[in-house]
Amino acid sequence: MSRAPVSLQRRLQWAASVLVVLALLLAALGLYRLFRAHAEREFDARLQRQLDDVTAALQVQTDAEGRAALGLRREPADPLFRQPASGLYWLALPASGEPLRSRSWWDSAPAFTPTPPADAPGAAPWVQTADGPRGEPLRVWLRRVQPAGWDGAVVLAVASDASALEAASRSFARGLGASLALLALLLVLASHAQVRLGLQPLRRLQGALAALRERHSPRLDGHHPAEVQPLVDEINRLLGQRQSLVDEAEAQAGNLAHALKTPLAVLGQLAQADGRDSGLGPEARALLREQLDAMERQIHRQLTRSRAAASVHSGGARAPLADVLPPLLRTLSRLHPDIDIAADEAQALPAPRITPHDLHEVLGNLLDNAARHARRRVQLSLQAADGGLALCVDDDGPGIAPEARTLALQRGARLDESHRGSGLGLAIVADLVEVYGGRFALEDGPLGGLRARLWLPLALSPAASAPPAAPPR
Repeated sequence: MSRAPVSLQRRLQWAASVLVVLALLLAALGLYRLFRAHAEREFDARLQRQLDDVTAALQVQTDAEGRAALGLRREPADPLFRQPASGLYWLALPASGEPLRSRSWWDSAPAFTPTPPADAPGAAPWVQTADGPRGEPLRVWLRRVQPAGWDGAVVLAVASDASALEAASRSFARGLGASLALLALLLVLASHAQVRLGLQPLRRLQGALAALRERHSPRLDGHHPAEVQPLVDEINRLLGQRQSLVDEAEAQAGNLAHALKTPLAVLGQLAQADGRDSGLGPEARALLREQLDAMERQIHRQLTRSRAAASVHSGGARAPLADVLPPLLRTLSRLHPDIDIAADEAQALPAPRITPHDLHEVLGNLLDNAARHARRRVQLSLQAADGGLALCVDDDGPGIAPEARTLALQRGARLDESHRGSGLGLAIVADLVEVYGGRFALEDGPLGGLRARLWLPLALSPAASAPPAAPPR
């Protein structure tokens, strides 16, 4: 089972769509990371400024008992430090003694470790995470200082709720996703339009080839892009060479036919002469006439086939049934006055792709063969079917046995010697139908005799070069 051809346009559109989506996904990831890094830098920069503010305000005071105590010269300016569980906190944690902390901590204890990492410089701040009074995630910046007049080091910390950072990141991701999705849709549509526009020259070339196949033009014409024009030029050169070969073959076939006419006529006269004039006995003359008949049949068949092939390749005209059928029926009615030969109305039917001469040859052979074997009736049925024209010739004669139908289509085969004829009619029909890309078969007919069923295309198709299949029913 052959696979259906993949559309080049669809393949390019899918590739462009996938590349656009992948590129925008990578862009979205990169932009999100850039935004997150920028937001974290801004978040950390604000905390570091507040940590510097707390560090500058830290001082050592003396209480009423004359002991040293930690305090701030001034409270940080941000009012959130003074609101309980506000999400913004500061803390001064000495090595021993009670810590000093902002009111925003309220009655909660800080849940982080004030131990700096091993690779942190002495006075450099460091960052860690912890849980806040409400269980919110905190981002904490810490610094170890040594205040004057204080015995031991003090760890200062400023913490802020990191949920705002996460919320901002999620909001940015949603907005970025919606924007890039819209951009992806627009880019995919634009890429599809670009592919269609880019393949338009190939569609024009396809139309030119269709016109060539329909014989509307002997060559591919029109303006084509620089990438397509060399192909068009090569096809035109090939068409010119093919036409020259067809013309030469047709001329040679005609010359051969004319060259054989005179010798065959002389031999025919010799076969008809009596023994004293020809010097041949009755058996020799009969054999000579038989061989001459075979030669004439073969010449007629091959000339018919070559003429049909030349018509196919050089642009034979369509054959309107309304022009071919009426005179043919009148002739056959005079030849077979005792047979009722009827045909469907052909005026509204499309014309098949065959020359009028060859259509006359096909229908004449089929109808004459049916009339010679019919008892009283021959029926020609016509209908448009399967993109072509279906014809059925039925008779009420004895028919042909299924096992003998293949023999009936062979060259010179005569299944009934009681009727006149060369036995070449059905073989010629089969040859012509095959050359024009049609289909032909013999089968049982509804009138009790033989049915000759054939189908002729309305236009040339790849089927013209393929082996004939069963005709459509």
